[in-house]
Amino acid sequence: MSRSISACGMLLWALFLSSAANAAESGSAIVSPLATLGKLAIALIIVLLVFWVFARVMRQLQVGQGSAHSALKVIGGLSLGQRERVVVVQAGDEQLVLGVTASQINTLHVLNTPLPSAQTDFEGDFKQKLSAALKRQVNR
Repeated sequence: MSRSISACGMLLWALFLSSAANAAESGSAIVSPLATLGKLAIALIIVLLVFWVFARVMRQLQVGQGSAHSALKVIGGLSLGQRERVVVVQAGDEQLVLGVTASQINTLHVLNTPLPSAQTDFEGDFKQKLSAALKRQVNR
């Protein structure tokens, strides 16, 4: 990160020096299109570098936020309308049946016997279906 900040500083210093040199030569009215394109490219690189540094800093700050909800797990859900759902959530050792609408969430029931966690291998199923479809395409 310190390398990127120092590189950004060096680019800003180079822009300052080039603008100072252009100010000293303000007597000439001819502007080179290549110099303008170079300045534009340097400005674009600086903006992209600042964006990249900001994204890296934000990623570092968000690393620990996922651990707060690691005890919560959605077991299943059923859509009842456009904005209404019934969801079964595993919260620690309990399973809760929740009613979710656009404006509120209500606990409908606390299950005494937990539902089995539906852990189907969707990736393997998809892989098998994709390979079967590709074989059918090749055999045509």
